[in-house]
Amino acid sequence: MIVSIKAIKELSLYFTLFSANPLPEDWADIVARVKHGRKVLLQFFKHGSLVSELVPFLLYNVHQAFKYNYNLLKGFEQELLVALYGKRNFQEALSKIGVSSHEMATILLASESVDELEEAVSILEKEFSERGSNFKPFEDRESFVNLWRELFREFGMENVEADYHRILEMVKERIAISYL
Repeated sequence: MIVSIKAIKELSLYFTLFSANPLPEDWADIVARVKHGRKVLLQFFKHGSLVSELVPFLLYNVHQAFKYNYNLLKGFEQELLVALYGKRNFQEALSKIGVSSHEMATILLASESVDELEEAVSILEKEFSERGSNFKPFEDRESFVNLWRELFREFGMENVEADYHRILEMVKERIAISYL
């Protein structure tokens, strides 16, 4: 599999996004094996809640929250859910953009090392494939737009019929103001 790895120079991080369909039942055990002895960030999101253009902004904001101690949670990966959702309520974020086994998931992997990132992807691909999960690079703007339009309606914003770029900017705004 060809892995598209992007760099965030300001944070000295590399990242990639994948989708898994369905998320295996023992995904937490797989994550523990992937992370064992590796410095890899790994978080699962509801399919469509994240796109690669948003990742640098999200990681930077969460990094700053930890750097200046205004994070809500102790875990960086869990804080990603809260920041992306834009409300400082972990349970609500988990229920809206978190994912459970047997669902389609978007997977964010990040590391300071390209080699460790590639190794983690390789292990995930092998483990997920062995369990019958379709594991492939992710980029699905349509799902992103549809999911966030629905969430914005739930937040009380009627008639959100914006295009991809406007939805992306609205999600960035939510991330930015969630720490105010």
